[in-house]
Order: sequence, then structure tokens, then C-alpha cells
Amino acid sequence: EGWIAREQILGPEARSKVPQEFQVQYPHYANPPTLFMAIEALVDQFSGGQEKDGETFTTWLKQLYPLLQRNIEWYRRTQYGDLKTYDRPKSFSSKEAYRWRGRSDRHILTSGLDDYPRAQPPHPGELHTDLISWMGMMARSLGRVAAYLDENEDASKYSKIHEAIRRNIDDLHWSARDKTYCDVTVDDYEDSVHVCHKGYISIFPFMTGMLGPESEKLGAVLDLIADEEELWSPHGVRSLSRRDELFGSEEDYWRGPVWMNMNYLVVRELLSIAQKPGPQQSKATKMYTALRQNLVDTVYNSWTETGFAWEQYNGETGKGQRTQHFTGWTSLVVKVMGMPDLSGGGKGGNRGHEEL
Repeated sequence: EGWIAREQILGPEARSKVPQEFQVQYPHYANPPTLFMAIEALVDQFSGGQEKDGETFTTWLKQLYPLLQRNIEWYRRTQYGDLKTYDRPKSFSSKEAYRWRGRSDRHILTSGLDDYPRAQPPHPGELHTDLISWMGMMARSLGRVAAYLDENEDASKYSKIHEAIRRNIDDLHWSARDKTYCDVTVDDYEDSVHVCHKGYISIFPFMTGMLGPESEKLGAVLDLIADEEELWSPHGVRSLSRRDELFGSEEDYWRGPVWMNMNYLVVRELLSIAQKPGPQQSKATKMYTALRQNLVDTVYNSWTETGFAWEQYNGETGKGQRTQHFTGWTSLVVKVMGMPDLSGGGKGGNRGHEEL
């Protein structure tokens, strides 16, 4: 039906080593559709027509295309958010709102941001900023695939969905009071209210490419990222603001530590803004240059000290923590190292860390 499972835990021995709450194998539970990022990157690579395997790629993509369509329709069918039952602010689209299934009072494991602070108590009327941002990325990516395959009618359809999501992100999730993007819940009076824990959730529309260089919200988003009392640290962008009352609390998994996968998305979008004319171009260039260097230094310094790549890094000390030998998303630092140097300081800009 289009569902892709969270992970494979095959056999009783493997299952015995995984706590029950992490065995979330239910066909109405989603997880972040990062697959579409890889698909979009491949379309970018082959769109120039210079790759020698272009015909093979096109044949493969045609086979994959109906499965990708099935996947996005599964998300739209199972993860929709309720815009009709509760008193919501007027939005551009009456359809494009989303909520993660599989929520408990402490976790939304399906979001990948397990213990990141959300609305309390949980409510079926919630709308989640990160999920609608993922959906926008999916629609954009699938539109790119459709256009590449000359499926023009589909390309138009997904372009309209993408635009509706982009507009609804602002209409539903932007808090004028807090000057940031926020989750939404329903209060005791059945009114829609923002729940604002500044951190990765707040910048998800930016990280997934939903904000262009002319966005009126972009300046405030960049200010939040660059604020040392909020998200910025010498070791990367923190997962939760230092000013949040829950910063560093309880499990402290997504409540402050620096994650390379999210920082990769931030630095990638900063580069995109830095390379396009717009009111935030200069600021984005400076932030990109500094963040890129900080990330490379953080991984390199911890690696020289411990011999490991780590699951996450301490936002205060830069030390690697949690799971070691973590060469999954932490290896994205290699992608960061391969990005262009905009500092004007010459080749690479990595201060001799080529041995990474």
C-alpha cells in the first residue's frame, strides 16, 4: 500500500535486544521520507544529460516512479492532519496539514526526533511542523521526477501540492509572537494554538528547502540559528535552544546535542541561499562559512581524540557521545568538506583535515 517499515529487526534473538517501545512496526506509522532526498539528488545529477548511464537511470526511474507515487499517497492518506474539526486559522489549503501517528506522552519515535519537546498532553488535533515540511520535500522531489520522465500532468499536480504545502506552512505553523515555526495543538476551548520549543522543529521548513531567498520569514529563521543563546554553538547547530526550559533534560537525546544529519541540511540550505541573490545572501554566506568549518572541526577533533565517529556531539564541549563507530549520517561531514569554500581563504577551507 506504499508503507516502508521503520527498520528490520529479524528473528527473536535480534528482537530480544530491542526495547518493545522501539519496535514500531505498524503499517499506519511513518518515518521521515529521506529516501526522496536521494532520489532528488540523482535527478539533479542526471538532468544535465552528460552522465554516460543516463539511459539506464531513466529506465530504473520509470520502474521506481509508481512506487514513489504509492509511497507519497500512503503518507497523505495515513498522516493527514485535522483541519475541519477544530477552530483553525484560515489556511491556503484545506487539505495540506499533517500529524505523526505513533505518539506517546514522551516520544514521537516515528518522527526520528524521539524526545524532542512537543505539545502536552498529546492531542489528535496536533499538527507537526517537521512532517508537513517533509511532505513538501516529497512533493517537490516527485514533481522533479515526473518532469524528468516527461509525465507533465503529474509534474503539474505535484507542483500544486508543493505550493499548497509551502503556503500552509506559513499559514498554520508560523507564530508571529515567537517569530518562528511551531507545532500546533488544540487548547481546552478547542482553539488552535502554537506550541513553540525553538530548535530543529523551528527550522524544519528551512532545512527541507521550503524557504526561498525571498521568503519574508528567512531573516528570522537565520537569526534563530545564529543566536548563541539559542541554537548556535562552536560545534554545530544545537537540537534545542539553550533558553528552552527543557534544554538538556531527561533523556537529553534531541534536547540540545548537535546532530550531523540535521546540520548537513542546515549548511546545505545556507549554501543554497548564499549562492542566490536576495536580502539574506551576505548573512547566509557568513553563517555557511562558519558552520561548515565548525562541523568539520568538531568531527575531526573528536576523531583524533577517540578514533571514532559518533552518533551525536555535545553542543557545549564538542565531544562525541552516545553510539560510537557511527559512520551513518555522521559521515555526511565528508559531503560538507566537499562543499565550496566561500570564505575567500583558498582551497578547501578545512585547515588541513584532508586525512578525515
